[in-house]
Amino acid sequence: MSETLQFSQPLVLWALLAVPLFVWWRTRLLHRDAVPHAPLQLRPVPKRRLAPLARLAAEALVLALTLAALAGPHRSTELELMDGEGVDVLLVLDVSLSMLAEDFPPNRLEALRRIARDFIARSGPNRIGILVFAKDVFVQTPLTSDHRILRELLEGVSVDAIDQGKSGGTAVGDALLVAAERLAAVRIEGRGQALVLITDGESNMGFDPALAARYVAQKEVRLYSIGIGGEEPVEVFYQGEPVGDSDDPYFAYLDDTQLRAIAEAADGSYYRASDVDALEQVFAQLSRLESAPLEVRTLEIRSFLTSWLALAVLPLFAVCLVLGGAVLRRPLR
Repeated sequence: MSETLQFSQPLVLWALLAVPLFVWWRTRLLHRDAVPHAPLQLRPVPKRRLAPLARLAAEALVLALTLAALAGPHRSTELELMDGEGVDVLLVLDVSLSMLAEDFPPNRLEALRRIARDFIARSGPNRIGILVFAKDVFVQTPLTSDHRILRELLEGVSVDAIDQGKSGGTAVGDALLVAAERLAAVRIEGRGQALVLITDGESNMGFDPALAARYVAQKEVRLYSIGIGGEEPVEVFYQGEPVGDSDDPYFAYLDDTQLRAIAEAADGSYYRASDVDALEQVFAQLSRLESAPLEVRTLEIRSFLTSWLALAVLPLFAVCLVLGGAVLRRPLR
């Protein structure tokens, strides 16, 4: 923070050079006898020496302060404001039908939202975005530090957010590629970036997840995979009906092997959501990322001194009137 004295109209200050000329002109007037022999004089007026000088000084000060006030003096204080330091985190959330498995009451998707809400609530100054995927990838919200909006948009994350008939399936590799590109497009120098992938790990279409994970590492983005699902395969129901044929019902299971391979390919970390400490470990890892301010701004605060100069001029002007009208009143002609 720095504070300096500045003027809005500094060129007006050049007019202060006229103050000495004003003093010289007024001095000549004071030494000039107005009336050598006053025709009307009720009583003799004593000769005063200090009063004329006092009035001259007051007049000069009034002129100087008025010119200074017109120049717009103010104290300028510069404050450097910066948003809290943090990292950029993109939540990559699986919304395929397998996330309706009820091994996590009431289902995996609700558990996913609960983990994501907790993550957002505890993220401090981090910028967070939400990306959802099944067969196709959709940006729910770009990176933002408005966590209230994030929590509201998170409530809209469901399997019905996409057309499961056209976009059904799970394409983890495609989601990682899109997420890495999104983060690269908004990178801030010195600010760490991370992807938090939350899925049951059952990628069955799209780009190879392991190759996509290597691409994430090339973009210098840290990858944290959270596997969500129980130990045993669970039959999936959608709108009360079993998914798949009655003769061949669909069972969802957590593919730990693939998620571990993804994390290894990206030089990242894998956690299983069934572990109550999983989210704590993710936060511990994120705290080691290099953080930087989102934005640094300079705010200028101006405190104008014009009113104080006006308050100083008023009593001086009153002194000029009193001295000129009562003490130094000239005899009548």
